[in-house]
Amino acid sequence: MGRVTDAGTGLPIQQARVLVQGTQVGTLTAENGRYSLRVPTSGPVVLEVSRIGYEVKRVNVTVGGAAPITQDVTLTQAAFSLSAVVTTVTGQQRKVELANATATVNVSEKIAELPVSNLSQVLQGRAAGVNVVSSGEPGVGARIRIRGQSSISLSNEPVVIIDGVRVASSSGSTALGVGGQGPSRLDDINPEEIESIEIVKGPSAATLYGTEAAAGVINITTKRGKSGRTSWSFYSENGLTQDPRKGDYPLLYNAWGRNATTRNPQRCDIVLRLAGTCTVDSITSGNILNIDSLSPIDIGQRGQFGAQVSGGSDRVQYFVSGEMEREDGIYKMPAGEIARLKAERGVSSLPREQVRPQGLSRNNLRLNLNAQVAPKANLALSSGYVNSDIARVQNNDNANGLMVQAMGGAWNPSNRDGRGVPLPGMFSFPFGDVFSRVTNQELNRFINSATLRYDPTDWLNVRATVGYDYSMRDELQINRFDEGIFQFPGRNGQLNSARSRISQGTVDLGSTITKSLTSWLGTKTSVGMQFIRNDFEGTTATGENLPPGAITVTAASIRNATQTFDYARTLGFYLEEQLSIRDRLFLTAALRRDAASAFGSDARSIYYPKFGASWLISDESFMPRADWLQSLRLRATYGASGQLPGLTDAIRFYQPFPATLTGGDVPSVTLAALGNSNLKPEFGAEVETGFDATLFNGKSNLVVTYYNKNTRDALVSRDLAPSLAGITSRFENIGNVRNSGFELEFTQRLIERKNIFAEVLLNGSTNRNELLTLGEGVRPLLTGAGSRITMRQQVGYPLYGMWGRTYTYNDANNDGALALNEITFSDSAQYIAPSFPTLEFAVAPTIELFDRKLRMTAQIDHKSGMRKFNNTLRHMCQGGNSCRGRLDPSAPLEMQAAGIAANAGIFTGMYEDGSFTRLREVALSYQMPQSWARALKAQRWNLIFTGRNLAVWTPFTGLDPETTQSNTDNRGNEEFFSTPLMRTWTLRMNFNY
Repeated sequence: MGRVTDAGTGLPIQQARVLVQGTQVGTLTAENGRYSLRVPTSGPVVLEVSRIGYEVKRVNVTVGGAAPITQDVTLTQAAFSLSAVVTTVTGQQRKVELANATATVNVSEKIAELPVSNLSQVLQGRAAGVNVVSSGEPGVGARIRIRGQSSISLSNEPVVIIDGVRVASSSGSTALGVGGQGPSRLDDINPEEIESIEIVKGPSAATLYGTEAAAGVINITTKRGKSGRTSWSFYSENGLTQDPRKGDYPLLYNAWGRNATTRNPQRCDIVLRLAGTCTVDSITSGNILNIDSLSPIDIGQRGQFGAQVSGGSDRVQYFVSGEMEREDGIYKMPAGEIARLKAERGVSSLPREQVRPQGLSRNNLRLNLNAQVAPKANLALSSGYVNSDIARVQNNDNANGLMVQAMGGAWNPSNRDGRGVPLPGMFSFPFGDVFSRVTNQELNRFINSATLRYDPTDWLNVRATVGYDYSMRDELQINRFDEGIFQFPGRNGQLNSARSRISQGTVDLGSTITKSLTSWLGTKTSVGMQFIRNDFEGTTATGENLPPGAITVTAASIRNATQTFDYARTLGFYLEEQLSIRDRLFLTAALRRDAASAFGSDARSIYYPKFGASWLISDESFMPRADWLQSLRLRATYGASGQLPGLTDAIRFYQPFPATLTGGDVPSVTLAALGNSNLKPEFGAEVETGFDATLFNGKSNLVVTYYNKNTRDALVSRDLAPSLAGITSRFENIGNVRNSGFELEFTQRLIERKNIFAEVLLNGSTNRNELLTLGEGVRPLLTGAGSRITMRQQVGYPLYGMWGRTYTYNDANNDGALALNEITFSDSAQYIAPSFPTLEFAVAPTIELFDRKLRMTAQIDHKSGMRKFNNTLRHMCQGGNSCRGRLDPSAPLEMQAAGIAANAGIFTGMYEDGSFTRLREVALSYQMPQSWARALKAQRWNLIFTGRNLAVWTPFTGLDPETTQSNTDNRGNEEFFSTPLMRTWTLRMNFNY
């Protein structure tokens, strides 16, 4: 027993790991820094004490006798430590033992000061090589990519594990879309409940996680209770959400003119004017989103309230957490529209869900228990519950959505619809009608797990984890009778109801033998088995023609229903051997075998190998000693993992349909897919090398990594010869993709004194992506928005690269206006640029003042090397006839050429430089005077003021350089009437008791 404290401040250190060296026997310190450890042997042992952010310390202790032994330990702060403990498939290991780079985010120590509202934001900019693209809508998820895009046809999303259990983490989890992105199941998880996040970046590190882990793994560990007195904490957070583009949305133009022959009014663009077809009377511009009295853009509000309690005895520890979160989006029905609808419907008020159609309500509960159920056995139980309700407005890539109505047509303040309802500067429908179509997603989710750990001897550890993630997702989209956009049959009343059940089960069994064969040679042998079960069941019912007041499908005169289900099973076995030579050279070899129901019947199983070495070369006697170098580790590894085919990609199956014969409809089936009995998972193999260095007495820390990831057997949809069945393609393992790049993590402590502290963190990465092969006879795969092909997969170029016909222009007569014959178009599409960033970095400075009671932090993110399709501008030029380049003869020639080309179906003028630098976060935290805290019976009282997405510098002219049309890679870097990222301000108070 004893107490672990900070050597500099004397404060207790909680969650420090106290381990008997060479064994699996260990414990964690409580909030007061105290620990109690039962050592099964007697005699001299070495205690190894470690904590993220501190240097490891080893102390010699002699165990024996009946009286307990007290051993206090002090730890010295370090920005980087090779002795930090990370969680792997085989259990906890020191970072120095791993041959790969693993990023760790210590969430519990940072979350109170981070201006984040979901888990995706926690990850943004925290780790090199991890690309997170957020959305501006509450409840809508982010797109996460680790070390680039590796798959053409399958998911590029990482696997997510919580307390040893795989969980659903889809970034587009919805059956009823409103346009653009969808909610993310990853963001169901409350960051306040998390202790730490470890990011396994590629196949070289993810081998033992098996199939599905080729895109990386996000390993989440939730908070646990500590022995000692009961500890309470309460927090309250309130904030505002602003649209940074409010008052500054792109202008819509209109050129009012007359036909040169008939003198009838008509829109007169530059090309028509130069051709003599019309004459211009005036040019006007505006945007309804920039007019406060007409705009639906308001100030959003959010609140977050939570409480946590933890404690326990030496044998039982507990952690309980609860949180309530509420957020209203920025959109509010304009006052004029509220008055119009109240008069139209003859009511005194409108439903709040129509006035404020966008928002999030979420409740999180968690109970974690640890118990010593036997002298050598410990049981850890984790139980989490999430209830959420997300309200979404018709928006983004939606012809009937808010942004399309605001920016989809030419500027015409006197416009009216067929009923005579004013549409000032709008496309087709007023905001009140758009807001009247209500969409909600309600979720009830349970994530439960149990882990039993048994240590029969000091060299043998046996563990078993069983867990289940179960979600009930209910969605409703309703257009009540005589409400919504003035379009039929929707105005007659429509209702869509979708109920989905999503579950994922995990069984993980493993055992590790740790032995010291000699004084200089240690060995660790691990074997294990994992079984993963994925189930999805969905039922969708639709109804049309609702009577007044009806809100059920049953009430509709026209009804329809569909049902679907998907099941997948994966079973894997692994063996890993690690040798430790003088506790400085670590050699690892491993092999995993997987079989899965999604494999073809002739592809029964697959093997994933791994080899690696980690060498703490600075501890070798031959290494020259230098005052400026404290530690240097060299590492190299090769490993492989896979990506599971789609659940039905390998099988031949039939689609039922009603066949109309004499006498009526009869049940029938038709061939839906040929299947492929040889279909295998995509095989991702990666080589990773690098070094870790601690310099200048721990003030500087450097981690450099190079990776080269090759994905072979990538699934590609190959065209087939025409047949009577109508099957035109099937998936085959014929593609090959490579990702390579460098990653850098650097920490520099600038000042470290009792009353002042300053440091800066930098992480960055590069990525080069290339499609190596696509299969013999397979033509380049074209992707984009419908007939607008903007991306293609072509050998020798990046996945989802930007392609298109180019053009040149020449104002031959120097009149400042371009005619169509002054623009020359290329005959074929050419490669323009990647759509994925090739360079990313984040800088995070920290300053602490006044005995470190005042803490100031910030984060600046940068991404560059890619082009972004400004599809909103394309629509304004081609479909909306409202872009300046087509209507204003004073527009720059470059803008005129892009507008004319877009109207001709050539969009490369809208492939803009998508690079940006964003002031992502600023936080100011102050620890209130102790006397003030005691007056509230608290031990500590902190006040935190934060801001997020405060400024952005970019050459991109669209709504936002970061927002995207969808969560997917196809069109994933395209802005199409997308909601900009919101600016948020929050004030938070933390109380500890």
